Amino acid sequence: MAIDAPRSEGPAVALTILGVSALFTGGVPEGQVLGHWRLTFADGRTEEHSLRMGVHAAEATHLEPRSLVTDDGVKVRTVGVMDVGGEAVRLDLFDIPLHRPGHLRSLAFHVEEAGASFLWCDVFVAVEQPIVCPFRGQGGRVSIEEIATIVRQRDPVRLERALEQFSQGVLRSSNLDEAKGLSLLFLGAISAALLETGAPRSLHLIQLQAARELDEQSSKEEVNASAMKWIRGVLEGLLEPLNRTPDPIQQATRIINENLAEDIDDSELAQRVGLSTSHFRAKFRAQMGQPVARYIMAMRLERANEMLKTGGIPVHCVASAVGFRTLPHFSRCFTQRFGMNPTQVRNSSGKATG
Repeated sequence: MAIDAPRSEGPAVALTILGVSALFTGGVPEGQVLGHWRLTFADGRTEEHSLRMGVHAAEATHLEPRSLVTDDGVKVRTVGVMDVGGEAVRLDLFDIPLHRPGHLRSLAFHVEEAGASFLWCDVFVAVEQPIVCPFRGQGGRVSIEEIATIVRQRDPVRLERALEQFSQGVLRSSNLDEAKGLSLLFLGAISAALLETGAPRSLHLIQLQAARELDEQSSKEEVNASAMKWIRGVLEGLLEPLNRTPDPIQQATRIINENLAEDIDDSELAQRVGLSTSHFRAKFRAQMGQPVARYIMAMRLERANEMLKTGGIPVHCVASAVGFRTLPHFSRCFTQRFGMNPTQVRNSSGKATG
């Protein structure tokens, strides 16, 4: 089985493969290589990813769901059951990280002599997305227009979120000048907001000093460290909670956004941030303006919307990735939120491959 990779602007970083793995494995010992994916890149480089019995693959007529991460970083999870020749078999999804990103030319699957059979339904290539401004207010992110309001309201939770966005944006910048420009933009937005609230005009001098220091930095990591020093310096004493014990609601929102695919509820979150469930619920509603469950649902749907707009990920994979267990539930919630069903959003991107 050989496939020409779709053309893309960015480098491939991972594969998502849907299929039956494997059939007719009776007598095959644990650890035996059943087959391997061979990838060829535009620069001539190749890499292989083997599927081993009892590790990546298991007899597909055994319908017990699988969910594991292997030693080589492959995530395996069962997503359903399908009929093959009148017999029910397990349908698994494999998320395979590449050893090194690159522009993929082709990929092929080779079956080894162990004699197992495979049925691959679809292969999807995850491509590194172009870098965009980290302050586009989408998917729960803070927009640059919100910075002034956050500073005026002394909102440490949202400010910490903005600082995290800023830091990630600097480190992911395409070049050093972009990292420095983003740093000055963010520092300027915070300084302008502080000046509106009566901060001394000496902030203008601080911006000049920061610009000179940033210009001397020779790596994005150095730019990030220098910028964060200046930013936290101008905020010192104005938003004191930032220098105290991490806010439990801030911790909770971070946990939620990092684990959207998992089952998580307010009781578990309360335990992880060190509060009683009742106290956590009240505090979360007061700070975030909505109950925990509604916030989790909102974040799942926003993340799903972003994934669908790439056009290259199947709807059922998106649903699973953001924590929905059934497609009808996902489709109903998504349509209520955005006024379009998931397939319409995916197809409207102009990148859907079918």
